[in-house]
Amino acid sequence: MRLSEAIKHLAVRAVDSESPVDILPAEVVSVSPVEIRLNENDKLIIPADLIIVPKRLRAGEEALNTGERVMIVSLKGGQSFFILDKI
Repeated sequence: MRLSEAIKHLAVRAVDSESPVDILPAEVVSVSPVEIRLNENDKLIIPADLIIVPKRLRAGEEALNTGERVMIVSLKGGQSFFILDKI
């Protein structure tokens, strides 16, 4: 099982158990530094210091590009965001 699949599986289980996280769609608005916009709030841009990007999405063929849609895990309170994968 790939790391991304394992993380998705854990995230889904966390949501099912009413864990304090939300899984949300977002869009990459900048890659250097990485910034994302949540689909539910078109005006709010999440800054790089609050975003955790997996190594596989930082460089190479799978690197993030501006305009790509991603799924993120947000801790309740919105203090940290983890990019799960591209959509």
